Amino acid sequence: MVNSIKLYGERNSATNYLRILIDLNIDVRQLRGVVPEYVALLQLLLPGREWLCDFYFSLTTERNLGWKHSCADPFLPPPESVGIVTMTKNPYAWLLSLHRSPHHHPASRKVDFETFLQKPWRCTGRDRCGEWLGNPIELWNLKNRSYLKAERFRALNLTAEALLSAPDQVIERIRDHFDLSLKRVSFINHDASTSDPGRSFEDHRRYYLAEAWREQLDDQSVSIINGALDPLLMDAFGYQWL
Repeated sequence: MVNSIKLYGERNSATNYLRILIDLNIDVRQLRGVVPEYVALLQLLLPGREWLCDFYFSLTTERNLGWKHSCADPFLPPPESVGIVTMTKNPYAWLLSLHRSPHHHPASRKVDFETFLQKPWRCTGRDRCGEWLGNPIELWNLKNRSYLKAERFRALNLTAEALLSAPDQVIERIRDHFDLSLKRVSFINHDASTSDPGRSFEDHRRYYLAEAWREQLDDQSVSIINGALDPLLMDAFGYQWL
C-alpha cells in the first residue's frame, strides 16, 4: 500500500508546483527532495556550495530516496510503500529555462544559448549520474531515460505541459494510480508562480501551452538540440521535433 510519494524531475520542470498541489489536494506524505533550510543556510557560510548538499543526501538517501533532481534508477526498485512520480518538460523549452536559470552553474548565464548547448555539463554528486556530460542536452536524455525505467515499478510519468493544461486531472491521475484519497471534494490550485513572483499560473500556462518560447530559438540552436536528443524519449513523451 502506497503511503508516500517521491517526486523526481529536472530543474525548471514544474516540480515545485506539483509538490504544492499534492500537499493541497492529496492525503499522502511526500519524501523530502531538497535540503532542509539549515543546510541551505550553511551553504552560504562554507566554501564550495555543492559538497554540503551532496553530503546531506549521501546520509539521508535511505529515508528520502535522494535529491528530487537526481536520476531515478539508482533508487529502483522503491519500497512498496513509496509511489514514484516523475516530471518531464519539453526539451526545447527546458533548455531555454536551464540557460536562463542554471542553478548550480551560474557561469552558464554568461554565455550565449548556442555556446551553452555545446558546453560540457558537470553534474553534482547528488545527480547520481556521473560527473561530466557532453552537454546539457545529454542531461535531459539521461534523467528522462531513468524516469522511463521507473515505469517498471509502477511509477507515474507526467509532463509539465499536461500539468499546466489540466492540473485537476493530473491530481486525479495521481490519486487513482496509487489508490490514494483526496483531502477535499473541490480541487485547489496554487496561482502564484514558484519561480517568478511577478508571474501567475495563467502566465505560465499561456507561455508554455502556446509554445511562446519558440520565438527564442533560431535554426542553429534547433539543429544543435536535434542532433543530441534521444528520439526514443521524444516519442515516449509525445514531443514533436522542431
